[in-house]
Amino acid sequence: MVYVSEVVPEEVGMSSERLKYIDAVMERAMRENVMKGMVTLVARHGKIVQKKAYGNADVDVPMREDAIFRYASMSKTIGAVALMQLFDQGLVMPSDALSDYIPEFSNGKVATEQKDGSITLEPLKRPVTVHDILTMTAGLTCTQPKITGYPTTDYCADQYRRAGIVDTMHALDITLKDVADQVSCMPLASQPGERWDYSNLSSLIAGRIVEIVTSMDLRSYLKKHILEPLEMNETDFFPLKKDWERVPAVFACGSMERLEGLDVPGTDDTGLPFAKCQKYYNIAAGLHGTITDYYKFAQMLCNQGTGINGTHILSPNAVHLMTQNHIGEQRTHLYGHGWGYMMNVQVDYNTVFNYMGNGSYGWHGYWGSVFNVWPQKDLVAIFLSQVSPVGPSWKIQERFLNVVANAVL
Repeated sequence: MVYVSEVVPEEVGMSSERLKYIDAVMERAMRENVMKGMVTLVARHGKIVQKKAYGNADVDVPMREDAIFRYASMSKTIGAVALMQLFDQGLVMPSDALSDYIPEFSNGKVATEQKDGSITLEPLKRPVTVHDILTMTAGLTCTQPKITGYPTTDYCADQYRRAGIVDTMHALDITLKDVADQVSCMPLASQPGERWDYSNLSSLIAGRIVEIVTSMDLRSYLKKHILEPLEMNETDFFPLKKDWERVPAVFACGSMERLEGLDVPGTDDTGLPFAKCQKYYNIAAGLHGTITDYYKFAQMLCNQGTGINGTHILSPNAVHLMTQNHIGEQRTHLYGHGWGYMMNVQVDYNTVFNYMGNGSYGWHGYWGSVFNVWPQKDLVAIFLSQVSPVGPSWKIQERFLNVVANAVL
C-alpha cells in the first residue's frame, strides 16, 4: 500500500497558522449555504500538510475524509493521461489525424455563418488532429446551450440534441464506440484549431482512441495502467455497492435542497454512482473516488509523471506537453486562462478566477470540486464537494486555492 505521509506544515516550508484560514473559508461557505460538506487536502514536496472533512455528506450525516465523490469533469485529466501514455509509446502522436483512428471523421463538415446570418456546411480546411481533441479546439461543442456568442455553436448543439446525443452524467446503455459513431456524423462548430470550446465530447473521443489503439475497454485500461499502478484503489466509474454509504448526496447552492435524480431533466444525474447499467465509461465526467486517490494522481503530475510509490506513469516530456498553454492568446470562456491537454493553465493574474499562481494547472468538477498543481512550488491542493449549480462554488474554490498559495513560507 502507498505510504501517504503527513507532516507538520513547517517541515515543508508552509505556515500552520495560514493554513488554518482554510477552516474559516469552509465555515463561511456552509454558513452562506454555498456548500453542505466538503473535504480538502494540501500537500507540498509530496507530504500532506492539511486534510480535513467539513460539514455534512447528507442530512444529519457528517462528511468523512474517505467519502467517495463524483469527480465529474476532473475525470477528463485522467483520460488525457491515458492517451498520453500511448504518446510515450509512440503509438499515438498529437499530430495524427483523428480519422486515422475513426475514419468517419474524414468526411466532416463545418457549420459556417454567412453574412445574412444563415448557417451553411462547408468542408474541413484540414483534418481534425488528436491535438485538437486534447485541447478542445476540434470544433466539437456541448449539447447544452451556452453563452459563447457564436451562432454556429448554438446550431451544432441543437443538431446534437436532435440526433439524440447525450454528453452529460448519465448511466447510458451505450459505449464509447456508440458515442464516436454518433458524433462522427455531426457538423463541427468551427474549423479545427481555430477556436477553443469546452466539450465533453472531446474527452469521450479521446477515450475512444485509447480503446481503439489498445483493444481494451477504457475501464480495463485505466485500472491496469493508471489506477492500480498508482494504488488508486477506490477510484472507478461505478463505486461498489458496499461503498454507496460513503457517496455524499448532492445539494443545491443557496436553498440547500437535497437533489435526487435529474436536477434539471435532460442534464446531469445525481444517481450516477448507483447505476444498474454500467457499460458507459464516461471519461468526460463519470469517475468517482476519494480525495486521497485523486491526490495520488495529482502528485504524480507534480512529480513529472512518477507516482509517490515510485511507479512511472508518464514521461516528464508528456507531462510538460499536457501542462502548457496550447491556445495562444485565447482564454477559456469559463475561467479566463490558457488551456493544456484537458486542463486549465494559469498564464496571468486575472479578474475571473485565479489558481495558486502562474504556471499552476488543474481542473474543476461540475459538482463544485477542483484540483490544482503548482509545480514551481511543488504544491498540490484539492477541494471536493457535491453541490449544484457549480457557479456559486467557484469563489469558494478560488479562496481555498489562494489561502493555500499564501501559506507557502
